[in-house]
Amino acid sequence: MKKINLFVLMFVIVVLLMATALSQISPITSVVSKTSQATPTISIEQQETCTTSFYDEIQPLYGDCTYYNNYTLCLNTSGSNTACSPQQSTWNFQCKTGEITFARNLTECKPHDKFIVSINKGAVVEKKEIDFSQWGACIQNTENNCLIVTCVSNEDGAFKGQFTDCKGGKSCQKFEICDNKVRVFYKNSREDFVEEDPTFYLSKLALMEVGK
Repeated sequence: MKKINLFVLMFVIVVLLMATALSQISPITSVVSKTSQATPTISIEQQETCTTSFYDEIQPLYGDCTYYNNYTLCLNTSGSNTACSPQQSTWNFQCKTGEITFARNLTECKPHDKFIVSINKGAVVEKKEIDFSQWGACIQNTENNCLIVTCVSNEDGAFKGQFTDCKGGKSCQKFEICDNKVRVFYKNSREDFVEEDPTFYLSKLALMEVGK
């Protein structure tokens, strides 16, 4: 029996030491790519930096506890406080008996403000980059078998770096990327997108060729 208890004690100590060691690991950072197929021939890739942090989570341990109530009972057979004897009553209840530490981890990912668009033309694959890190916030969707990337400026429309909408005089730029052509539209004081908007006063977001 003593050997079994010693084994259990050693196992608990090893688990606690492992949990402590894991909690002291520095955060791990990695860059991953996520690619989605917008159309049968057009895909869009976005990288993100993921950081995994390690921490300890302390949880209570509960078990059975007993409360002992010691008191004196007097029968008063021959006067006050006579025929007295010590008594004890007990109550069993659940109580906190200790704590245990678990090693946990949390991974948080932050997308890069950049899209890589690949257009498969059979013999070659065209790659184009939209770097909006210094411009604003962008979203993507598909319309009429084309990839649509819509961006709103941080200077005139985005809310704390987040895409809202392109209404109410916000400065926005839209890329329409199809198999055989790419068109770029703008809007500022108007409600619809056009290829030439004289009220669009910001620097234009570029669509850069990054190789085939």
